[in-house]
Amino acid sequence: MWIITGLAGVALLLALMAIVGLGIWTYRDAKSHGLEARMWTLIVVLVPNFIGLLLYFLIGRKQQQTLCPSCGYKTQQGKPYCSNCGAAMAQGGIALTTTKNNSKKPLIFAVTCVVLTFILVISAFVASVYAQPEMFSSKNISIIQTQTVRPGSWKLSFWYFNGEKSRAFKIKNGTPKALKVSAEVEKGTLEMGLTVDGKEEKRISLNELDSTYVWDLSSYPDNSRVVLYLYGDAAKGKVNMNWND
Repeated sequence: MWIITGLAGVALLLALMAIVGLGIWTYRDAKSHGLEARMWTLIVVLVPNFIGLLLYFLIGRKQQQTLCPSCGYKTQQGKPYCSNCGAAMAQGGIALTTTKNNSKKPLIFAVTCVVLTFILVISAFVASVYAQPEMFSSKNISIIQTQTVRPGSWKLSFWYFNGEKSRAFKIKNGTPKALKVSAEVEKGTLEMGLTVDGKEEKRISLNELDSTYVWDLSSYPDNSRVVLYLYGDAAKGKVNMNWND
């Protein structure tokens, strides 16, 4: 469990570092374009899901500003009057030049942190499934299961089994006469039940089955329908059932 907590903690730290990197790059880039650097930095940092960064690329970077010839205040290009002193801008202002010295290292750093965060989140999820599969599994669900179904045999192996499984067969001409069951349960609990024509005959625990268990079927008449049931509770292991005479 501490591994999952550690991965989550590192992912959170990387996410914060990514936000810091985006903030530094946005501030420098906006300033180099003559934009309101603080405003756009706050938008990029505070608006979630990278929507702020998207707005900056789609809107902020496309804004062009000029200097008012009267007071020198930065005003958005195309406005007829200065936003500061109200002087007419009809004759044009002094165009702001965009500097190209803004390093992309903070942006690259932020993108790298985001990618690493996603990788760690996925790793934490996989670790959680491995450590506590019951948190992600519902009834009648098996995780990493192999099953072999053949006439007269039923073999299962599962990493996690929680629920119920069944297999049916009929007694014909006095066969099969016996059911042989062997099991290895590493984790959880596993039980097996048997019904004949809808009536439960017996249920046994497979957790402490040291040797092959033989279930006598010779007393049941022909055409009896036998249903085998497996009941698992967070079980891990394998079961082998054979009724070939």
